[in-house]
Amino acid sequence: MSTYERIKELQKRRNQLLKEIFAFRLMIPGAFKEVYRKCGKPNCWCHDQAGHLLRRITWSEQGVSRSKAIPAQDVDWIKNATRNYRRFRSKRREMQQLDKVLKALLDDYEKEIVEKSRLAKDYL
Repeated sequence: MSTYERIKELQKRRNQLLKEIFAFRLMIPGAFKEVYRKCGKPNCWCHDQAGHLLRRITWSEQGVSRSKAIPAQDVDWIKNATRNYRRFRSKRREMQQLDKVLKALLDDYEKEIVEKSRLAKDYL
């Protein structure tokens, strides 16, 4: 396959990736977890048990780890939002890799065209 054809194939894949990336309408960075936490009250039942169920999302903001409790009715929503964010980041990484390959192919294409152009005139 020629360099030109490979560039066209990469461009098609790149356009498809962009469509997939722009399809995400709901994204929240972070990780959703269900953990058990003791409240610290000495008379509470959790003192001798695993603890109270806590649904939370954890993320990093400017190098600082943050955490926020999630109400039970929003669990599905937050799971979907964090899953979409992970997929978005994955597709973004794939796009970056494609751009690196595309740049290298464009460099090769430039060399091919310059070489062919020089062969057209014997004084170049």
